[in-house]
Amino acid sequence: MTNIKFTACGDRIRVYCYGTENFKSESIGVYFSLPAQAEKNVARALLLSVLKRGTLKYPSQKALNIRLDELYATLVSFRNHRIGGVQLIGAAADLIKAEYTESGEDILPEVLDVLSEIFFHPLTDEKTGIFREEYVESEKENYKSIVFSQMNEPRTYAAIRCREETFSELGEEMRLENICEKIEQTDASELFEEYRELVGNASVTVFYVGCRTSDEVAEHMERAFGDKIKGSVQSVGKSERMLAPLKEPNVVTEVSDISQTRLSLSLHCGVTRRDEDYYAMLLCNEIFGASPISKLMMGVREKLSLCYECSSVYNSTRGVIFVSTGIDGENCELAKDAILDQLEDIKRGNFTETEFLSAKRSIINVYSAAEDSPAAIEKFYLERIINGTDTDISGFIKRIEGLTPDDVVRAANKISLHTVYLLHGDGNEVSEDE
Repeated sequence: MTNIKFTACGDRIRVYCYGTENFKSESIGVYFSLPAQAEKNVARALLLSVLKRGTLKYPSQKALNIRLDELYATLVSFRNHRIGGVQLIGAAADLIKAEYTESGEDILPEVLDVLSEIFFHPLTDEKTGIFREEYVESEKENYKSIVFSQMNEPRTYAAIRCREETFSELGEEMRLENICEKIEQTDASELFEEYRELVGNASVTVFYVGCRTSDEVAEHMERAFGDKIKGSVQSVGKSERMLAPLKEPNVVTEVSDISQTRLSLSLHCGVTRRDEDYYAMLLCNEIFGASPISKLMMGVREKLSLCYECSSVYNSTRGVIFVSTGIDGENCELAKDAILDQLEDIKRGNFTETEFLSAKRSIINVYSAAEDSPAAIEKFYLERIINGTDTDISGFIKRIEGLTPDDVVRAANKISLHTVYLLHGDGNEVSEDE
């Protein structure tokens, strides 16, 4: 990745720097890197929420926000990413460059001090020495509200349930119905132990976008974080178990009080970012269902009028394509068959030059625009750093430009149906239109 410069800062801090003069701001993300573990997802999400609540120096969210406002309205966003077998937990700061401050002052050191304060001096109970119970309970309620909203929104619920059923054989996904129970069981003591593991055993990945060198960023990180990152480092794997194709697809049906049936499919392809056919699969999915003029939208929705919307998403970490659509209950089989017919068309090369070139332009436009956003730059490169793939944005675009229709056909023929998930309405709910 020619745009990225790397510097190791001690044994546990790795700094990646994307050098650019294109922005008036700088962006720096500081992430604790741990092996992804499904049974720890709830505690880690809660932990990040509790860390936002305040520190010893800034004992409330209000105090923390006032300090960030003093630093020229620096924006800090907390992030919890899973990339393959790695979980990144931390925060990203977007701050103004020194040349645009009133006195030309460099505020990066002070911003890093705030991040260091958040991670290493969280607000704790004076008596127990662990997180404050009222903050933990408050964040538990917030988390449960998010889960309940997912369970009560049919499109989201069906997509999550299809994912759960697809990956159930791997034992790496916590079912949505069990998450609230896990939230309720998690207390301040358990959360503080998770915090100790985070700061005691995790390595730190830093991604910077701006005009500084990686050595300069590493020096600032060493000053703010170096003496606090101690202990043994856990091994952070880059890969995870992959699905095997099925001879017969799984079929799962549920009933709920909704007016519209949700149909979700998972399609096994086995192609990840590390595979040569990754770019062809990305283009294949764009033609199939990722764009507004895809075969699913134009064929299943516009031509056959079998659904209200229909789209596909390519999970390139797991090698799975997910299809989501809303239909009338009596059209379940017709819609499923129509979706698979569109895939068969691609397998036979039955797509036009216009469809092919439009899909190419769509992908190229998205990734060309990525260089206009520090957050998009970070997302693109972090995913490739963690997955061990060596492609910059310009190289990625060239690979897309070089694809042929035969490449798309070859990729499509690796796809097979894995899981069919149906969420039927029981007819009791009245739609808003009624």
